[in-house]
Amino acid sequence: MTEKRIEVAVPGQVNEGELLAIDAEGVPVLLSRVDGRVCAVINRCPHMGMKMSRGHVCDGVVTCPWHGSRFELRSGENVDWVNAFAGVPMPRWTHRIIAMGKSPAGLTTLPVEERADAIIVSLPG
Repeated sequence: MTEKRIEVAVPGQVNEGELLAIDAEGVPVLLSRVDGRVCAVINRCPHMGMKMSRGHVCDGVVTCPWHGSRFELRSGENVDWVNAFAGVPMPRWTHRIIAMGKSPAGLTTLPVEERADAIIVSLPG
């Protein structure tokens, strides 16, 4: 499988603790900076495929605005599976219902190269 490298932003556009959603030739990508390093993930929550760009970032973890799942931006690892509905926290007994039978999964991360004048991601071929 070949990767396609594409310039998606300039360094000043990607800030610590913020999310930048971009379309990389039809691939929805979400960028953020964690501890000074740019991270890129596919902008889709693995629970229902909804965009993560309205989520928030705290300590390098992005929270899905729809169902509360949380993910490490550097690794894509899931740290907390669904626990909310439309952004409203729900009682623990409802979490399995909201999950709709789906098991915890991580975000798809993308390799990133940051240059002085460009941020380049490698898209799956």
